[in-house]
Amino acid sequence: MRDLFQSQELSPSLFDAPPPESYVQAKDFVRWCCSFGGEFRNSPDIANLRYWANKNKVKIPERSEHEILESARPLFLKRIGQLVKNAEGAAEPN
Repeated sequence: MRDLFQSQELSPSLFDAPPPESYVQAKDFVRWCCSFGGEFRNSPDIANLRYWANKNKVKIPERSEHEILESARPLFLKRIGQLVKNAEGAAEPN
């Protein structure tokens, strides 16, 4: 029951400030990094960030690149962990 209350505490409210633009860009960048098939990129690094920004016509000041990468790396690890967990769950017989 406690998990139910904790999840409510973590959900954003209307009074929360919107996330910084660098965080939103990091989420979009990680989504692109984790697309599989011919579009798969192996890591959230500076070369991939610059390629993604150019491809998607996203203007990123050079001073913001570090901030975006700092936000993207934990998001990337979380996304990979979720994909692995989902794959393990799908592989288990019912």
